[in-house]
Amino acid sequence: MDSYYHASQSIINTNLARYPALAVGLPLVGGFLSAIPSHRHIQGHYEALRKPDWAPPSSVFAPAWTALYVSVGYASHLVALHSGPNSLPSTRALAQTGLGVYGVNMLLNFAWSPLMFWQQRIGAALVTAGGLTASSVALSYYFFKVDKLAGYLTIPYVAWLGYATALNYDVWIKNASGPAADQARRIGKDVNDAARHAKNDVNHAAENAKRDAKDAARNANKNARNAADDAADKIDRELR
Repeated sequence: MDSYYHASQSIINTNLARYPALAVGLPLVGGFLSAIPSHRHIQGHYEALRKPDWAPPSSVFAPAWTALYVSVGYASHLVALHSGPNSLPSTRALAQTGLGVYGVNMLLNFAWSPLMFWQQRIGAALVTAGGLTASSVALSYYFFKVDKLAGYLTIPYVAWLGYATALNYDVWIKNASGPAADQARRIGKDVNDAARHAKNDVNHAAENAKRDAKDAARNANKNARNAADDAADKIDRELR
């Protein structure tokens, strides 16, 4: 992975700054090629999986990834413009680091689809998705440091990967078998039970606080009326 990181730095630094079409085309072509072995498995396998209600249809993936690849690819071009000798050393170092992270991110990105749909290894895909999301946050951080527009262009990519990782986890929980999945389901059930109990406790506390507030308000109102009546009686006595 370390050698891939440095190789990706060298290739990306020298080419993406000059050719924006190459910067955009790299993730597009890589994503397309990685999807080829998975294409005939995606719809049937994906539709057969148990999924949460918020899972998108399989038809959403292609247009979503196309738009995201264009966005993050152009962002890499903007950052690569700052990786040459004409940039400040601090900016150049940030750009080169960000582009190295970007290269690793693309490697994980291209590995995810074959793992998930072709090999149907949901657990391995989940681990890859976790690394993919973490590296996307890192590259977004470095891109922002180098070029604000490049950083903003990565936000949809980071958000989508977070969503996709959550979906991958939910699909793994619902469909995987084995000790790890069983343990995760038990933990999930315990967390849900604890959250339900906490919600009930909060509701009860809120109801009690509301009831106490009403009682206090009624008592305060009653005391105020009594005080007003006493004051009025005192005034009447004095006027007589």
